[in-house]
Amino acid sequence: MDHTDVDNVKPTDECYEVHNVDASDILVGGYHNVGFTHKDLYNALQRGKAKEIVDGDVNALIAYFDYKKHDDPGFFVTYSVDESETLYNLIWSDSTSRSDYICFGDVITFDTTYKDNLYGRPIMPIVGVNHHHNTIVFATAIIADETSQSFEWVLHNFLEAMMNKSPILVVTDGDRVMQRAIKSVIPNAKHILCSWYLSRNAQANIGDPKFTVAFSKCMASWWITDEFDIQWHSVVSEFNVEKHPWVIEKGNTWHLWAQAYLTGHFFANIRSTQRCESMNASLAIALKHKKTYLDVVRAIEDGINRMHLNELKADYLSSQTKPFQITKLVEFESHASKIFTRKSFHAFQEELQWETLYRIHEEIQSLSDEYASFKTARDEMKRLTEEFENSFGLNDSVNRSSVLNNIRDPQRKQRKRKEVTKNKVEKKIR
Repeated sequence: MDHTDVDNVKPTDECYEVHNVDASDILVGGYHNVGFTHKDLYNALQRGKAKEIVDGDVNALIAYFDYKKHDDPGFFVTYSVDESETLYNLIWSDSTSRSDYICFGDVITFDTTYKDNLYGRPIMPIVGVNHHHNTIVFATAIIADETSQSFEWVLHNFLEAMMNKSPILVVTDGDRVMQRAIKSVIPNAKHILCSWYLSRNAQANIGDPKFTVAFSKCMASWWITDEFDIQWHSVVSEFNVEKHPWVIEKGNTWHLWAQAYLTGHFFANIRSTQRCESMNASLAIALKHKKTYLDVVRAIEDGINRMHLNELKADYLSSQTKPFQITKLVEFESHASKIFTRKSFHAFQEELQWETLYRIHEEIQSLSDEYASFKTARDEMKRLTEEFENSFGLNDSVNRSSVLNNIRDPQRKQRKRKEVTKNKVEKKIR
């Protein structure tokens, strides 16, 4: 560094913010050990690419959104520009998606793995699950970069579009910047990590398929916390990874990924961001030869329209057809099929089937216990009888039978005496 660079040196705190460095990151042993540094480079490149956005492309997009607002009064769109008046961040949602969020917005997930073809900007679908267990899109954002400022901008405007209703749970891929944005904008929402990304990272970091299987079991098993602690330390010890940085980090964040520590939270059947991934895959196919912002928006709308069509088909199936019944609880199943959607009914039916099997098992176990008690009592009676016979030397079968009869029926002798006396009296009368 020479004297001409002195004016460009930034304060330490500002450098930390630029590079997303927490105070804890300073303690990891040097900047080369800090994760996600590739994103800093990516974000710097994106700031340069922003200047390349064609004005005609943006103008066409804004004009299209104006048309959408005229056609759909509930359509929401907002965007920001940078200091050069270039489009920076953008988010939109139609009236149907906003209504869906009111009903099904308790759990959301989003990621930014897909980039548009022309400008390389992250496309950020915010998705959830409806009453048919199908993926639905609540809103979509196109952001300039993956900084905390951009994520916070998206979340603030997303809440504004959704009448400030906050989700109760958010699933992400574990991006640190994204985590900070969630904590800042929706602090009361429970945040969990994507199970698919965790399994993939376990394989990438440890490199042992057997460890990945064991880790996935720890992640998904419905253990109590004490049992999880035992199993986790057993796995870590078995594979000798106690000092591995990735394992240490995951050991300090059980509450973000282990089912044992997440029991009681509502997930809406979302434990990964793969619902976003499936949408991204569809976009990649649709946009293979298309590049403009307008192409991106229309491709996303086509995907959302297909989701709405699938919902209509599922509505018809649930309301106009009857499912097969698999238990003997005919009236119970019939009532459930009328109040649940078909997908929810099948989930209920599976639970019901397991529950009936459990009760049968319990009854069989109870009968087995009763039989075991009876068998024990019978064997004990047999043993006592044999001891009694041996003690009196009852080898003669006739005597043994007579004695045993008297033992089993103590009043037998007394009745027999009465019968003899009665016979003698009758003879005298004659």
